[in-house]
Amino acid sequence: MLPRRSRAVVLTVALLTLVAPVPAAHAATSATRLAGADRYATSATISAATFPRGVDVAYVASGLDYPDALAGAAVAGRQGAPVLLVSPTAVPATVRTELDRLRPGRIVVLGGPGAVGDAILQALKAHTTGQVSRISGDDRYATSARLSASAFGAGVPVAYVASGRDYPDALSGAAAAGSRGAPLLLVPGDRITAEVRAELERLRPGRVVVLGGVGAVSDAVKAELARYGSVSRTAGADRYATSAQVSASTFAAGVPVAYLASGRDFPDALAGAPVAGMSGAPVLLVTPDGVPAAVRTELTRLAPQRVVVLGGPGAVSDAVLAQATGSGEIAKIAATYTPPPASKGAGAAALAWAGTQLGVPYLYGGTGPEGGHTGYDCSGLIMRAYQHAGATVPRTTKQQWAATRRVALADLTPGDIVFWSSDGEPTGIYHDALYAGVDPVTGKHMRLQSPSPGKTVELVPMLETNLLPFGGRIG
Repeated sequence: MLPRRSRAVVLTVALLTLVAPVPAAHAATSATRLAGADRYATSATISAATFPRGVDVAYVASGLDYPDALAGAAVAGRQGAPVLLVSPTAVPATVRTELDRLRPGRIVVLGGPGAVGDAILQALKAHTTGQVSRISGDDRYATSARLSASAFGAGVPVAYVASGRDYPDALSGAAAAGSRGAPLLLVPGDRITAEVRAELERLRPGRVVVLGGVGAVSDAVKAELARYGSVSRTAGADRYATSAQVSASTFAAGVPVAYLASGRDFPDALAGAPVAGMSGAPVLLVTPDGVPAAVRTELTRLAPQRVVVLGGPGAVSDAVLAQATGSGEIAKIAATYTPPPASKGAGAAALAWAGTQLGVPYLYGGTGPEGGHTGYDCSGLIMRAYQHAGATVPRTTKQQWAATRRVALADLTPGDIVFWSSDGEPTGIYHDALYAGVDPVTGKHMRLQSPSPGKTVELVPMLETNLLPFGGRIG
């Protein structure tokens, strides 16, 4: 390990590459919410807002688990059909009402009796003059293969592959697949099951797109998929950034609508994905209280005419609607933003000094030895670093936001301050750090920070989740 002061020299010399240009914010023409009293009612509300009476087919899936509906959403999107959610043992009243309105030509239940009981199939017969059938396999992977086989012929241009052990990557991928008329196949993450392998042999896709990083679908699986077509991976730093990358790789700017759904739960996006797919629109994942930086950037590129939020305020808050429509403080900043003058050196000097404090413990309320403390909290480290650079910075994170000049992520230079917020606005700021440039070895954007109890001052990659699209500059 390098001595503390030597490590600081590495920081200030090696990490000087700037972030690529990133638009700061986006304002949609309008934003609306599609929601019901619960996940079942929300699926009915999304269907009622989208589909006319007399659809050819309606899909029904469990609202308590995600795999069957994930693969089914891609099929439903291609066919212009809704996905309605039920419990394993009952069809909720709101869904029954919507099925009566739809009067689909037939109904297809997704998944086996453990997901949607046989009694449900009998109950569904009252809502169609056609057949009620089930598509299922021995497990979620086999079910995805059988869904693909039920809807897609050999020679599809593209097939999507995602982990069946978690839902975020496939939520956005289902909309992309639906818009491309492509299947979505699920794998365990570390291998390809026999049923999916057989379906890929049948499909013979022109190319295969793996959704999510190596933690979701391993490189070994990616390598094996090369047997079936050219393979690429679409992934971001987290589930939110991955949804933005899926959108950017699929949809052109100027889409009529973009859908936003919670990245922390699956039901609302399950029902929304087929609607998005048939509309040629993305599903982008957000936190309950904010639009992550990567998603803000993608919304700016897309420039949708409107934004539709899926789910109630408990899933996606009204603050997200405000950000999407450009009515929050961040949007107002973006509307008049111009890059600030270059720092006169205080930021670089503050970063250099902060680098000498690597390894010092976190202490809530701490401002270091000069403040009579054994450690620092996040803003205490920044205040002291700028003091050593000859600049005065206030004590708390929100005061530091108010005392600095706005600088977009695209214009950051080492030593600028970056902020994280729980609601995507300055009102929710809870953490800040010093931007430390790009690591020349890994290519990752770095931050120097005193993070949280039990940790020490550290140099780590930037976290996009809850990162505000503007930082602060001093001097």
